[in-house]
Amino acid sequence: MVNIDDEPKDTRIERHASWAELFFDLVAVAGVAALAHVLGSELDSAALGLYALLFLALWLSWTTFMLYSNVAAGQTRVLRLMVGMFGLGVMAASVPGVAHTVLGHGNDIRPLNVFAIAYIATRVYGSKSWQRGAVLLDFPVVQYSAGLLPWFASLWADEHWKVALWAAGVGLDLLLILVLSGSKVLQRLQSYLTAQKSTRRRPRSGGRPDGAGAVIHGVSVDPVHLSERLGLFVIIVLGESVVQVVAAASEARYDIGLLAAALASFILLAGIFGLSVVFGYAGLPHLRAGRIPARAALGLHCLVTGVVATIAVSLSLAVRHGSDPLPEQGRWLLCGAVAAYFTLGVVTGVASHSSDLPRTISRVTTGITAPLLLGLLATAISGRTLVISLALIVLAHLWFERRLTPIQVAPSNEAAPDAPVGS
Repeated sequence: MVNIDDEPKDTRIERHASWAELFFDLVAVAGVAALAHVLGSELDSAALGLYALLFLALWLSWTTFMLYSNVAAGQTRVLRLMVGMFGLGVMAASVPGVAHTVLGHGNDIRPLNVFAIAYIATRVYGSKSWQRGAVLLDFPVVQYSAGLLPWFASLWADEHWKVALWAAGVGLDLLLILVLSGSKVLQRLQSYLTAQKSTRRRPRSGGRPDGAGAVIHGVSVDPVHLSERLGLFVIIVLGESVVQVVAAASEARYDIGLLAAALASFILLAGIFGLSVVFGYAGLPHLRAGRIPARAALGLHCLVTGVVATIAVSLSLAVRHGSDPLPEQGRWLLCGAVAAYFTLGVVTGVASHSSDLPRTISRVTTGITAPLLLGLLATAISGRTLVISLALIVLAHLWFERRLTPIQVAPSNEAAPDAPVGS
């Protein structure tokens, strides 16, 4: 079996994403492009809910294989990544059909079944990637299939119950992410095996002793490699966002207004790249290395990438509308997504102790309040003017980041329950 890297462990200095991992991550392009179909036709609560549900399913599947290759390192099997990539590709290909059926435009349930089967197969196959007896301490939910039970049941349900069961399954996974501790799972399994071993009958005279049984051990992520993979995923999502803006501009009427809208959209996305990657860490704005546990970083990464993908859809909508005002739903989608991005930045900054009170107040005022006010009051301005206004807000944050001195945090002697990202 071909592995990613056969270099001896004791000779490695620093791990980086392999070519196979980079190729695997490109499936995110297909996923983000497919999700644009969900919000492309109509913007209402049903479309937003379906968008969030499908995004979470894709992200959970990607995370399962990403964490496997992170822990397996040089023993990662390329074929396993390729099978996972194919499963994610099938899920992405069925997203437009799912959106068409669920949002009331068709009655063909085959895309829903294809998506569900691909999701179940991908998650199950990914959960079997780990070595026998290994418990992932940082994000154990990827090794368990409890959240897949509603997905199995959905294969025999009608259209409306299918989506409800999907939501129940993803909700169960999210609950497990919050409450399931890898360390506690490891302790319980070890206690159970110890109790089982102590209750075994002693072998008869001259008989064979019982075997050692299963060996349970904990494994942790490589925090530096994890931060790189998370940052690369954000970059890939931003790249697909640029592609969506370019596609929208290619269909619009060429004039100076189109140039202004496209340029402002590019500046806004480039500014998000600067805040998340250049001045952030692991693709998260205002994060510093070694400040938060891996599980918290993964949760924030899911939210940040989902918000960035939403910004891409709303930017392409603004480019298409040109000098016309955006519809109310489109205006709130764009302004709300930008405000949500800065909200996550504030949460990350506070959680990682990289933001003091003055900086937090400034970021809340300019990054959250200002976009929400634009969503509330900018009812008559054109879509391109709205994008320009939001791009200026992002540029102002970049300017302040360049001028501000990073906050130094004294090292703590207390051990964290999960490995901090980048420590």
